[in-house]
Amino acid sequence: MPEDKKLLFEGLSLLVKPASADCNLACQYCFYMPKQQLYPGITRMNVEILERMIAQYMDVAGPVATLAWQGGEPTLMGLNFYKTAVTLEQQYKKDGQQVNNAFQTNGILLDDDWAEFFAENNFLIGISMDGRARFHDIYRKDRGSKPTHDRVLRAVKLLQRHGVEFNILTVINDVNAKKPEALFNYFFDMGIRYMQFIPCLETDEHGNVAPFSVSKDDYGEFLCRMFDKWYNMGQPECYIRDFDELMIYYVTGRHPSCTCSPFCNSTVVVEYNGDIYPCDFFVEPRWHLGNISDKPLKELLLSDKYEAFRNGKQPITDECQNCEYLSMCWGGCRKFYWSESRIDQHRTYYCDAYKRFYKYSQSRFERLASRWKEAR
Repeated sequence: MPEDKKLLFEGLSLLVKPASADCNLACQYCFYMPKQQLYPGITRMNVEILERMIAQYMDVAGPVATLAWQGGEPTLMGLNFYKTAVTLEQQYKKDGQQVNNAFQTNGILLDDDWAEFFAENNFLIGISMDGRARFHDIYRKDRGSKPTHDRVLRAVKLLQRHGVEFNILTVINDVNAKKPEALFNYFFDMGIRYMQFIPCLETDEHGNVAPFSVSKDDYGEFLCRMFDKWYNMGQPECYIRDFDELMIYYVTGRHPSCTCSPFCNSTVVVEYNGDIYPCDFFVEPRWHLGNISDKPLKELLLSDKYEAFRNGKQPITDECQNCEYLSMCWGGCRKFYWSESRIDQHRTYYCDAYKRFYKYSQSRFERLASRWKEAR
């Protein structure tokens, strides 16, 4: 097998949607809820598909195998499903292979049994939370249009009480983007030291930017002000994914995230029925790679269609080629390739925001990288 293919499998992780897009919330900005049109009705992964997926994945994965359970809402599967998954992981893993599990949840259904299971099996949990109640409850309501902040806060305290490793994932929208310091302080004062901030960019039925999306200007301002909070805390007091990954770039010259890499790779989606897609932002018919019941995962990942997706950022535009920040960004995530002119500009909608942030933070990142190298 060519060396690049070996590297592809060694770094491969699975993003598993065992309940597909089904969810007990109705977040206004959810990008995955429309996938219910692809998979209508009751969508639950059965044990046969679960075992086939784990067996095929362990066979091709490298020394570290990572399964990230997402949705929709993955807790809808019930706790016994994941107990079975852990048993199958141990059954099919290769000698010396390490298995990691991540779990992204809204937290509503978590209880002591869930928390004990996560702690015992070293699950890394992501809790979706958009700040204090006045921010969170604007867009994150349940199916009865009731606010959810207090229930999510209960889940956070539950995980803390059981010593479960977790981070907070916050969707940056038109409202909370204007209050980066308030977001940081709220989470930090709760004892949370691991945070992720994801920009919201969705379109309405007319193809225009949805009103809850964060604007370019607001997102650039958010990044700069949040960076000040992160930097001034002193490292490694708090982990913020965007900044810590950029720090890796300044030290090694390579960005660890597919978002800022020249190729789209490293994570593939497994839907509840075994359908495979190259990315959860592109779960759509044109990027359906096949089903693990019809072809082994290895064959699907060696397909021409998957190769075409991985190369989707190429060729890099002339504008990007001439940009001083090309190696930090590589056009950004294809999910955000959008422009008011409706032309696929082959670079992120937030290009100006990132340029502003890169310039604003560069000298301080360079100082941090220099200190880190000296310490090593």
